[in-house]
Amino acid sequence: MKRIILIMFIAFTGFIVQSCDNDKKETKDSKAVDVPAAVQTAFSAKYSTATDVKWEDAHEDAKKTYKAKFTTNGKKMKAEFDESGAFVKEEEDN
Repeated sequence: MKRIILIMFIAFTGFIVQSCDNDKKETKDSKAVDVPAAVQTAFSAKYSTATDVKWEDAHEDAKKTYKAKFTTNGKKMKAEFDESGAFVKEEEDN
């Protein structure tokens, strides 16, 4: 009987440790991106119906850019802008 309780305790502890580990990975991956106001303004003007917008840092050649992943008109899209808010490129996100 003691062995069964010990095995159940070890299994339960392993499950809890695994659950906690996944939470830490999600927090580490999802860091906030500080998007300049010029970029946000340009994005809002071009994609006024966009929803579920998520920003990430990107680079186009040697230039720092900001990539938005969003949904508009039922399509998942990506758009990239440079630091001054100039449009760089757009593509469908598959």
